[in-house]
Amino acid sequence: MDQRRGSETRRGEGWRTPAATTRRRMPVDMMYAVGFICLQVLSIQAAAIQFTKEPKSQDALHGRSAMLRCEVSDPTDIRYSWLHNGQPLENSERRFQEGSNLKFSAVDRRLDAGNFECVAENTATGEALHSNNASFNIKWLESGGVILKEPVSDREMENSSLVTLRCDIDGHPRPTCQWFKDGVKLTEKTHQINNKERTLTFKNASPDDNGLYYCCAKNAAGHVCSNTNYTL
Repeated sequence: MDQRRGSETRRGEGWRTPAATTRRRMPVDMMYAVGFICLQVLSIQAAAIQFTKEPKSQDALHGRSAMLRCEVSDPTDIRYSWLHNGQPLENSERRFQEGSNLKFSAVDRRLDAGNFECVAENTATGEALHSNNASFNIKWLESGGVILKEPVSDREMENSSLVTLRCDIDGHPRPTCQWFKDGVKLTEKTHQINNKERTLTFKNASPDDNGLYYCCAKNAAGHVCSNTNYTL
């Protein structure tokens, strides 16, 4: 009887077995472990690479300078590189990396077509982040000559026949064209001019049409005139 009463007394006084004490401590230990893991995750997230400037698509003039910019919030241990159409870009005198940016001393409408990416790599952690793609809308204007489109040769040309001259100047955006005869500007009121095709047509060519013909064209990239003219 006394033994049972003593046992009840110990329970009433809050006495706990070692196993019960261990069970009470486990949730606290787990909380510390979870907290430590959360701190690690937050630390990793804080150290993640984040772009503050990414390359943006933009207009550019053929033969003129341009710049694609790239920066991250924390440049510590960051190494920058660039890709062109998915391939590593090598520096040249015309196109080279300047710090984290990519500089063009002269944009080329053929060589610089396509997409550019900036790659920021943390050399300490190995983490790498790719920027959005950026490209150039390259505006250009290239001179050419006045050519005989119809008939196919001078020998087939006859009096009162159809004759069409073409201004072989091209560019982007599509250039507007003007025609001149012996230095005098021709108008659509007096001549059959097709601006889209850049042609000048004589439905019934006659000796009155004889002369030196040349053309000029312009767009956002500039203004040029034909480098070879045509004598009718």
